[in-house]
Amino acid sequence: MGKHEKIILLDADVIIHFNKAGHLLTLKKIFPKRLHILDVVIQELSNHSNTKEIIDNFLNFGIATIMQFPSNNQIKKEYAMLRRKFGNGESACMAVARFNDNVLASSNLKDIKEYCTTYNIEYLTTMDFLVEAFNADIFDEATCDLFIYDVKSKGSKLPCNTIKEYLLIKKDRT
Repeated sequence: MGKHEKIILLDADVIIHFNKAGHLLTLKKIFPKRLHILDVVIQELSNHSNTKEIIDNFLNFGIATIMQFPSNNQIKKEYAMLRRKFGNGESACMAVARFNDNVLASSNLKDIKEYCTTYNIEYLTTMDFLVEAFNADIFDEATCDLFIYDVKSKGSKLPCNTIKEYLLIKKDRT
């Protein structure tokens, strides 16, 4: 499987951001047939009353392929080690991405960035999804900016206020 065809493992925060912006169904269009959600992430989202409806909608609309947590002992041991420091969903996603060469989709850079850098795991944030949607003409600039506004106004953090601002930040980092 080529780099751009790798499975993308969705962590809860990306799903929640797209829901807050009213674009949950758009996730399916951005990376068609590449999005997967681990059963551990589904369980984590289903356990909270404020996110149970999100996961119900997510599953009912077939936005991502449900993936069972692997029975591989190496992944299980890594997951158990990560669980000491991180939540269930992100621990599961990091462990599986590391040993299955998947892409991790999470905006919780404080928790995932060092681990992903250490183990050379490709990761995408909510903003990377927006850039992909913008570049593929799924979203225009105004839609991206409204997405960012909606997510931030509902209590989530994103690193900028406009898509153009993010593209400049991203350009400066390369």
